[in-house]
Amino acid sequence: LGASAENRDAAAAYLHWTVSLGAAPAILNVVLAYFVRAEGSSVHASVGTMCGCVLNILIDPVFILPWGLNMGAAGAGCATFLSNCVACVYFLILIAARRGRTIVSLNPKHFRVSRDIARGVFSIGIPSALQNLFNVISLAVLTRFATAYGSEAVSAMGIANKVYLVPLYTAMGIALGLMPLVSYNYSSGNSERLKTAVRYGLRIAVAFVAVVAVLLCVFAPQVVRLFIKNDTIIEYGTHYLRGLSLGLPFFAIDILIVSSVFNACGMGGRALLFALLRKVVLQIPLLILLNRFFPPYGIAYAELIAELFLAVVALITLRKIFRQLDRKSAEAKQEVQP
Repeated sequence: LGASAENRDAAAAYLHWTVSLGAAPAILNVVLAYFVRAEGSSVHASVGTMCGCVLNILIDPVFILPWGLNMGAAGAGCATFLSNCVACVYFLILIAARRGRTIVSLNPKHFRVSRDIARGVFSIGIPSALQNLFNVISLAVLTRFATAYGSEAVSAMGIANKVYLVPLYTAMGIALGLMPLVSYNYSSGNSERLKTAVRYGLRIAVAFVAVVAVLLCVFAPQVVRLFIKNDTIIEYGTHYLRGLSLGLPFFAIDILIVSSVFNACGMGGRALLFALLRKVVLQIPLLILLNRFFPPYGIAYAELIAELFLAVVALITLRKIFRQLDRKSAEAKQEVQP
């Protein structure tokens, strides 16, 4: 994937802890959080996830820096591994404590294969899995192009991506919080409440990330300098961070519509189509073209162009879905009238 002799060992050490040993607790952490959130316990889902994140932040310096365990990149991976394990323990204790008051059960005797359940899981799970896979492939392509400009460009892209993920994950959090509400109202046929929830989520998410995007664009050099003092990396990072930040408002629109509407309403086919459009049809080809014609900073703007196009398509699709829900609601009212 483009690792050089100077960073290959560090990457391998980090991978050992986060993937070879850490994949299971990392995935289980997410799955258990979804179980808890599905019953409306968004606070507990957030607490469980955040306790792992906060612990990771606190113990990172101890594992990484010379005054601590001095493990370097391996220490960062080890801290992530332990933090995910702690989050898993939190959720397991929570589910055990709430047994009898929850439909979530981890008792092996309740594990059985059901065609209907499997169909529902795979119809939503496969598009989501492919979307995550495409995200990884896209990031790998992005990193591979950055390696052509040296380790400074790779470091700058890493910093820009980490900063960019903060508002991005906030938008995703709003989308995940809306999912149960949208799903409940879709199932009950309450189209008005569903539309109100989606519109509220869009306003909150887009407004927040738009403000953050403006701040990141204006103060990009200062933000990158918080991580490193190298002037070359700051120069690369400033351009990369600005390019990524400009796409944030459009990403917020896309993720809320795809996750909070398509996935929550069982429209797995549409979610899969958007995943293919985002990465395979748009972003990866744009990375290739922009890197060819506008090096070295063009690759940072591929996401902006892709998300802008998808936001327009997503809003048009959402409008059609709302109209369909209104028609179904009107027909249902006519049927119950004497």
